[in-house]
Amino acid sequence: MTIQLDTPRNAVTIGRPGFQVAIAGDAVAQTFPIVVRRETLRDAQRARSLLRAGTHDQANFVVALEVEVAIAPHAASARAAVAQAGAATDNSDTIRYVGTTHGLITLLRDVYAAEVADAVILVPIDGSATDRRIREQVLPVFADVRHRVA
Repeated sequence: MTIQLDTPRNAVTIGRPGFQVAIAGDAVAQTFPIVVRRETLRDAQRARSLLRAGTHDQANFVVALEVEVAIAPHAASARAAVAQAGAATDNSDTIRYVGTTHGLITLLRDVYAAEVADAVILVPIDGSATDRRIREQVLPVFADVRHRVA
């Protein structure tokens, strides 16, 4: 059973920028003035809070979180792709997600809802397979969220 909550399309976020998701290297990702890399979501949330504390224009102040990702139809396949790419899990200095597309979408929604970040830059760990899945299955979900409340 799937439950989907629909957010009104004409709602406007007051005091907070709309959520944005981009892939590292894309033009959108390069527009974020502040990019945070932290090992835990809690550390990223603290960093965002500190950075935003001194600004008077909260609605136009975007703090982006960099997240390394590998997604596949099954979590085991994603883990195998990371192992094959030779990306060690213990030497990363930022959040890492390895799993399914659905799980990544859920994580991204939670990042915005918990005010961990205002934007996320996804860095594919295993190359073009994850890049393609992000472009085809993740970015369209968040394409019209920029102007809505999460």
